[in-house]
Amino acid sequence: MMLNIIIDENIPLLNDALKTVANVQLAEGRSISNALLLDSNCDALIVRSLTKINAELLSNTSVRFVGTSTSGIDHIDTDFLLEHNIAFANAPGSNANSVAEYVVYSILMWARANSISLEGKSIGIVGYGNIGRIVANYANALGLRVLVNDPPLNDTHFVFPDFVAYRSINELCEESDIITNHVPLTKTGKYATVGLFSSSLINKMNSGSLFIHASRGFVVDEKPLLERLAKRELTAVIDVWENEPTPNPVIVKYCFMATPHIAGYAFDGKLKGALMMADAVEKHFGITTNKEVIINELNSAVEKITASSTHNVILESLQRNRMLQEDYKDFLYTMLIDDKRQRSAEFDRLRKEYPHRRECLTI
Repeated sequence: MMLNIIIDENIPLLNDALKTVANVQLAEGRSISNALLLDSNCDALIVRSLTKINAELLSNTSVRFVGTSTSGIDHIDTDFLLEHNIAFANAPGSNANSVAEYVVYSILMWARANSISLEGKSIGIVGYGNIGRIVANYANALGLRVLVNDPPLNDTHFVFPDFVAYRSINELCEESDIITNHVPLTKTGKYATVGLFSSSLINKMNSGSLFIHASRGFVVDEKPLLERLAKRELTAVIDVWENEPTPNPVIVKYCFMATPHIAGYAFDGKLKGALMMADAVEKHFGITTNKEVIINELNSAVEKITASSTHNVILESLQRNRMLQEDYKDFLYTMLIDDKRQRSAEFDRLRKEYPHRRECLTI
C-alpha cells in the first residue's frame, strides 16, 4: 500500500522525487489543516515555515512523519511530536549559503552607496552555526576583521578559527562596523533569543554602522531599532519581521534594503532542503525515491565565483544572479497598500511566487 504524503507546494521537485512511491498531494502552506490531514489519511507531512506543526494540526491524524525543508524549527512543536512518537526531520544548513550571499550583497551595496572602504572594518556575527560560519569565511575573504558571539558554542570550549575573535555580545556591538545575526528563535532556557537585540544592545551599536537582520523576526525588538533608524544613526537591511506577514511599513521605509523573508530563497537552498527531505523519507519508511531529479537540478547551477574575487566582481555577480534589488523594489511597492489583509497576502505571494534565483558565491 502506497504512502499518503502531503507536501507544501513551495518545495521544488520533491513531488517528482516521491510520486513513484507515494500518493502525493500538494498544498499551500497556510491552508494545511487538521481536516485536510484526516481526509487524506496522511502518513507523512512535509512543510516549510508557514505551517505551524502542533496539537491542533495533528490531533487524531495518522501522520507518522513530519519534515520541514527549512533549517529553522520554531514553527514545530517538537515536544508534541516526541510525545506522540511522530518522527521528525529538518534541513539544517540547506539555505546557509543563500543567506550568506544575502549578507555579502548587503555589505557590498552599503559600502558602494556610501563610498566606504572595507579595509580595516569589523563585522560582528552573532550566531556561529551553519550560516554564521559561511558568513565568517566570506567576510574574512572580503578583508573584514571578524568578531563572533555564540555563547552556547563557546560554553562547549569550541575552538574558533584563527581569523575569528570571540567577543561578548555587548563588546561585539560596541566594536563592529557591521553587525549580522544568525541565531535560531528560542523562547526559553539559558540561551533564549527572543528579544536578544533589546533597546540596551541596539543603543550600543556605533552610529553609522550597518545592521543586517536575516534570522527570525522576534530576535530583534523593532521599536528601539526604528528609533535609531529614524535618526539616521544606523543603516539596516532587514529580511525578517516581528509580525510577518504584516511587517510595519514605517520600519520598512527607513531600511537601506528590505525584503519579505527571502534571504534563504535562492533556488539552490530550496533544492537542498527538498533533497534532505527525500533522504529523510527514504530512511524513515525504508523506500527508494527518485531523488536524482533533485540532484540533477542542483548540478545545473550557474558558474561560481570565489569570495576572494574583487568586490566589484562579487557584487556584479550577486546582482546578476540573486537580483535582490528587484526583490526590494517589489516589496516596497506592497507597502503602498492600505488594506492590511491585502498587504499580508502580497507578502505571502512574493514568497510563494519567488523566481528561480541561483547561488553563485563560494569560498
